[in-house]
Amino acid sequence: MRLKKVLAAGIATAMTVGMLAGCGNGGSENTSGATTSGGGQNEADTGTESAAASSDEIVTLKWVTIGNGMPTNYDSWVAKVNEYVGEKIGVNIEMEVIPWGDWDKRRNIIVSTNEPYDIIFGNGNNYIADINLGAYYDITDMLTDNMPGLLELMPEKYWDGVKVKDRIYGVPTYKDSSISNYAVWDKELVDEYSLDLASLTEIESLTETFETLKADKNDYPVYVKNDGVYYIFDVYDQIGAGTQILGVRYDDQDARVCFTLEEPDVYSALETLHDWYQKGIINPDASTLSEARVYNMWRVAQGWESAGITAWGPQMGKDVVVQKIGDTILSNETVRGSLNMVSINTKYPEKCLQFLDMVNTDTKLRDMYFYGEEGVNFEYNADGKAHKINNEWAMAGYTQGSFFTVTQEDTDEYNQWEEVKALNEAAVSSVMMGFTFDTTEVADKLANCREIWLRYRSEVMTGVQDPATVIPQIKEELMKAGWQDVMDAAQKQVDEFVGK
Repeated sequence: MRLKKVLAAGIATAMTVGMLAGCGNGGSENTSGATTSGGGQNEADTGTESAAASSDEIVTLKWVTIGNGMPTNYDSWVAKVNEYVGEKIGVNIEMEVIPWGDWDKRRNIIVSTNEPYDIIFGNGNNYIADINLGAYYDITDMLTDNMPGLLELMPEKYWDGVKVKDRIYGVPTYKDSSISNYAVWDKELVDEYSLDLASLTEIESLTETFETLKADKNDYPVYVKNDGVYYIFDVYDQIGAGTQILGVRYDDQDARVCFTLEEPDVYSALETLHDWYQKGIINPDASTLSEARVYNMWRVAQGWESAGITAWGPQMGKDVVVQKIGDTILSNETVRGSLNMVSINTKYPEKCLQFLDMVNTDTKLRDMYFYGEEGVNFEYNADGKAHKINNEWAMAGYTQGSFFTVTQEDTDEYNQWEEVKALNEAAVSSVMMGFTFDTTEVADKLANCREIWLRYRSEVMTGVQDPATVIPQIKEELMKAGWQDVMDAAQKQVDEFVGK
């Protein structure tokens, strides 16, 4: 059944999801909340407080997100935001922008201790776990009435990507929500060696070129950090298991759950990486590095073609040439790369969704979040494009809302957002789109198996270990930890999902 039909049916019934206590703090409406019991939603409340608030009072919502910390001009910026959204939808906003290095710890504290907030950023790494904690509002039946703009803007399949047991707990950020991998090459080398990049998209096809570059340039053609050449797993849908070594290939109509390290394509790639490591093509300290260097002769990045001009080249101070690798893939993991969830404790779930709808679809508000304060961080030029006055804006654009309603920056020769949108529209959907592995029965075994893989991952993915030796060793440890039970449980659920 299509999403809009499902939502329409849900709205036709009496709404039974409500609120236990207020959340968010500061501003005109102090809504510091009590904790819930067991994470359930109180059917007796049925949203009456939020409905009343929507009529004539301005409510304050607290949004927790990630970035470079609080903007230095936060007070003047938020005053302008609140004047605008207050008039539009009766909302004032209070931001907590957590620095990158503090994010995981601070966010976990907020969620696990029921610290007051109304909206919080997250991704697939924490989405399922937090739902299991009862941290988030089930917004499935509230979308039609409160997010009409985003429902129209974003294709229905993106909502499928955040469903858990056919319910929706998060608002996806409609941006580069599919994976497109590109080989990024130093243009000087491409020209010097007349490289045919279209013939160099398979990892095994690169060895001869890299041997030449190593000999001629006395440098490492593949310079990576401890996560190695990780893109080789991108064709496997992780089905919510949260580990690279378990998945279903995105285009496998049989939907076979597999141990990815033993799959022919991954195994062959790992053999190639080991060969490269032995030949000095990969930097010898790769498995211990937490950060890679800026310059790369070659690397693979997720993005879009014009990012070579707008981002990848400028980042390393070189002109680059890019070559697309494989299909553009849409999966649960790609959609869940940027989500915003509504707290189970919020007093105003409808207002939260109305605000997020506005952030995604109202270009003026979208620019205020993406670029900062007009007249301080950016300004509009005569062509209506956005000109950055400085680079001091501390918030991360990908966490906020759609890219496709952001005003184009004046330095961009290409409309990169239209390019991204076209990639999304052409993406091949994973056969497991809309499926999330319920790991409840095997949670401990899966956690132990994840830890086993993490102990080996850096040396496997950087070519240090010979796959012929290390993969059987990994598998032996996994089996002792209950790997087969995990695989069997996953396959059973997958079979039920695809109707086997």
